[in-house]
Amino acid sequence: MLSVAEETFLTMSTLAKKRGISIQELLRAVIVPEWVRENLQSRPRFTPSTEVAIQPSAPQINSYHRNRILDITVGQLKY
Repeated sequence: MLSVAEETFLTMSTLAKKRGISIQELLRAVIVPEWVRENLQSRPRFTPSTEVAIQPSAPQINSYHRNRILDITVGQLKY
């Protein structure tokens, strides 16, 4: 949903009539794409000036062992 001032609405209405389209079509085909081009330009990503050491990951546990650990833990909680 969009709300605009009366003057803006009249301007959009005039532009849409000149193009032979509705105001909704004007918004979808002209105004929004133009706004995106002007406002959402790709910007360079931040690159840190210092290097970050990669931490070694924990060894992976296969699903069988993970489930066995869960069964043992849950079994101990049933007191």
